[in-house]
Amino acid sequence: MPLTLRGAGHSCDGQTVTDGELLVTYSPDTAAPQVRDLGDGLFEVPAGMSWHGLERYVNRLGRSIPVLPNYLHMSVGGTLSVGGVGITSVRRGMQVDHVERIQLIDGTGSSRWCSRTDHPDLFRFALGGLGMVGLIERVVLRTMPHRPYIHLHPLEHSSLAELAGYTEWIAQHDDIDIYRAWLRRGRLASVAGWHDSDASGCDAKRCVAVPNAPTAESEDIPDGSSPLPDQAQLWTDYIMPAGQFAPMLAAVEALLHRDPLNRVHVMLYILILRRPAEATPFAFAPVRTDRVSIGLGVYTTFGRDPAVATAVRGVFRNLLERCCELGGRPYLYGANDLDDLLAERIYGADLDQLARLRSRHRLGHVNAHLPLVRAARVPDVGTQSRPNAGGSTEEAGYR
Repeated sequence: MPLTLRGAGHSCDGQTVTDGELLVTYSPDTAAPQVRDLGDGLFEVPAGMSWHGLERYVNRLGRSIPVLPNYLHMSVGGTLSVGGVGITSVRRGMQVDHVERIQLIDGTGSSRWCSRTDHPDLFRFALGGLGMVGLIERVVLRTMPHRPYIHLHPLEHSSLAELAGYTEWIAQHDDIDIYRAWLRRGRLASVAGWHDSDASGCDAKRCVAVPNAPTAESEDIPDGSSPLPDQAQLWTDYIMPAGQFAPMLAAVEALLHRDPLNRVHVMLYILILRRPAEATPFAFAPVRTDRVSIGLGVYTTFGRDPAVATAVRGVFRNLLERCCELGGRPYLYGANDLDDLLAERIYGADLDQLARLRSRHRLGHVNAHLPLVRAARVPDVGTQSRPNAGGSTEEAGYR
């Protein structure tokens, strides 16, 4: 029977909403007793555990998760299924870059451990893959030593162009532990930071020392995350290579005072991603091979007017096109209008491989409503040619 996979249900475009399907979800309250300390900073974790619970658990052992999302009550498996980005991504990349291996359940109920060396194709498609190649059941994560304080250096900006230049400058430095920037209610600001073992030494102007605790630094940004009953939200994120951020931000700025964005509340949120040199090129993650990228979130809140929602989606589609022109990708957690042609343009031959993996592991009934699953289908049985990302063709069989 049709199945939809869901973590904490913190989805911003209905990816985990079902209509008449069996919903497979987690129970995070029962997860903590299942954590296993494997030594050498490795922890085996149930995918249904929340990041808040996991960070508190490993902090007591002197360890920390290298990258945490801003909202910590999402599930481990859920964010790993989209990539996972946070304020420490400026130095540590995506959450999926710190996964040693995963236990994956396929469409028959069979489970297997996957890593960069064991079932590497499933590993590359599952992390950042929206549950399209199976349910992540357990995860082995790498951790780092916990440092109990963060030294923050906030800064106000006079224009989006200035903020873009500053963000690109920060992206050139590999010694910064924390970075985020935002436009919220007319205020343009950013903050850079460094982890430290104590609160001393933060005597420079505009330096603030705060505890590095899972309830302090990582839950304060998404504004209006609980909308009123008569409000709707459409959120999305675009990630482009460093050096291409200014034209993307300029494209957004040009729309802020035009219909429909001038009729809705808009927040912009900016992060930097610096991935390890040996990072896996995950198939559907928002960053594939770029070493340093910059993410731009465009978060809208408005009254529940279908016409406004349609207009906002049209703006998002145009911004996605611009992101792709600049060599970027969407963050699949967001509200993205991915039709077959655009999906082909972004993901190329990986759609063919997705179709083969789903057929091989009997996943036709799992998350079949997702746009990328539809884009990976070919109606005719047999062998067909389709262009890959480089413009050539390859032969692929479909069932």
